[in-house]
Amino acid sequence: MNPFSPTAAPQEGPRSRGGLCAARTSGWSGAHVIGLTAGLIALACGGCSAFRYTNTSPRIERHIRATKDGPFVSQFKAAVLYPVRDILTLDPLWRTLFGDEAWNVRDGRVGDTSFCRAGALPNLTPEQAARGPSPELAPVPPISIDTVKTSGATPGFFGTDAAGRRYLVKLDHPDYPELGSAASVITSRIYSALGYYVPPMFPITLRETGHAHFDGRRAVASPLVDGVIGHFQFDWFRHRREVRGLRLVAAWLNDTDRTASNTLVSVRQGTAWYYLIDFNSSLGAWQGQPKEPWRGWRHQHGSPKLLLQWLSLGWLRPGYEIRQPMTSTAVGHFDAEFDPRTWKPQVANTAFDHLSAADARWIADRIARLKRPHLEAIVDAAMLSRPQDRAYLVDVLLARQAGILAMAGVTKTGAQSAPMVE
Repeated sequence: MNPFSPTAAPQEGPRSRGGLCAARTSGWSGAHVIGLTAGLIALACGGCSAFRYTNTSPRIERHIRATKDGPFVSQFKAAVLYPVRDILTLDPLWRTLFGDEAWNVRDGRVGDTSFCRAGALPNLTPEQAARGPSPELAPVPPISIDTVKTSGATPGFFGTDAAGRRYLVKLDHPDYPELGSAASVITSRIYSALGYYVPPMFPITLRETGHAHFDGRRAVASPLVDGVIGHFQFDWFRHRREVRGLRLVAAWLNDTDRTASNTLVSVRQGTAWYYLIDFNSSLGAWQGQPKEPWRGWRHQHGSPKLLLQWLSLGWLRPGYEIRQPMTSTAVGHFDAEFDPRTWKPQVANTAFDHLSAADARWIADRIARLKRPHLEAIVDAAMLSRPQDRAYLVDVLLARQAGILAMAGVTKTGAQSAPMVE
């Protein structure tokens, strides 16, 4: 399957489920209140069937929805609007009283879906994990520059290889060669090994681009995804097990920038496919440079932890080492000191917040099936120049994996023990 090409126009889809909140009115008649309540009920119920369909159907072929929101609007919705909606609709109370199990589970299982190939893992070899998705799409040099990239924090360009295929190419920072491209390759191939849809990522050294600023630089090249209509909000799918489970994968990889802006919705032959993209802010990297030590410990904005630190004038310790030493220019800041129960992405994520003990066990069982040989092969695919950097990344990934398995009550053989997340 070749899932790659330029973007297309967005489709409009039905609204997701709304919610009702009690409001104190001033000067309103009973008729006003009844009318407002009826209107809110109609709005809430109008999208209920679509919301249930998109949270239960294995393959999403109807009610396909995408957004073209920019990063600011997208993050404002995730960090403010969705949490406020949940407070006003008493969502935490309902979940406490009636439970919060995923809707798309049948007999304890999740089949292949528009988000994840649930059957992709059991017989996966280290060699297959290292190749990643669609290895036949590796670029044929040279790559000529079509358009220099003007958006995003990482410099790069859109280009065409010698075989006529188009790619997005992101350059490593000149002070940190290998950091962003290695994080992109390793993280994308781990997500793919777990069954999630990601574009292939290939580490390359640029030659004969016709641009002196780019030639000789290390970069990562990714084919463009076919049929793209926009991005998706994780909140829309907060009752799907494979979407909730992404929280523990992101925690494992310290993939703190797992926001709506780093997703794609691709529609091919009437079916929607939901992709994760942009991985150069995972592991020890943040947009291709060393990650600040606080990332993964709190949200960037509106964090109670940060407020308490300020109010305590620094007396309250943040939980991480503020002056954490950088492992190397190719690794950045990445270590095993984290708690998967309290790990935080950069922006609040309501789907991640819905993670249940059963969801955690499901994804942890998949994580447990990636053994040392799988991780060694994946890290080798990033083509890091120093063997000690490769060994360090494998050891830290294994240590963080062990923490997740212990939390979820899953052994390294995949058997379940008493979970710690209950």
